[in-house]
Amino acid sequence: MKLRDPRRGPAAAWPAVLGALLLLAFAALLAQHAAAARGWTANASWLGEALAALDDRRPSAWVLAGGAAAALLGLWFLVAAFLPARRSHLHADGPGDLWIAPAAIEAVAADAAERAPGVLHAAGEMRRRRLRVKALLAPGHEAAVADILESVGARLGGLGELEVSVQAKEGAR
Repeated sequence: MKLRDPRRGPAAAWPAVLGALLLLAFAALLAQHAAAARGWTANASWLGEALAALDDRRPSAWVLAGGAAAALLGLWFLVAAFLPARRSHLHADGPGDLWIAPAAIEAVAADAAERAPGVLHAAGEMRRRRLRVKALLAPGHEAAVADILESVGARLGGLGELEVSVQAKEGAR
């Protein structure tokens, strides 16, 4: 039985939270209107005042801008609802169903780079399928970049298509 791929939260999670907060604010507005209509509060209805401000025969620029913003927000919600969630881990080649977290790949790449000759310190940074290894080289070891690429490539050989780049800087003498 094949399990589902590990995925992040869906793209519609934040728009859903925003939509829920907007509905909550609208519910509070309706509750204030009901309280004002029943006479439970001395304040006038906010909804009534807003509708009275909109009651104008001439079109207002801010109403048009608000309508355009609402249409764009609705389109953004619609697009986010259909976007699939991105994978959170990378699949390793082989017969098993093994998935590796990007933080683990960064740590393995940094360890492999630090074991290359002439490297004082290394750190990995993963962005989707791109791995950037930042290395601090000992003075006089400019040729260590090829060794770092070879070392990291050998250690991460079973991870499929992974683009590795090395950014090396020589340390101070």
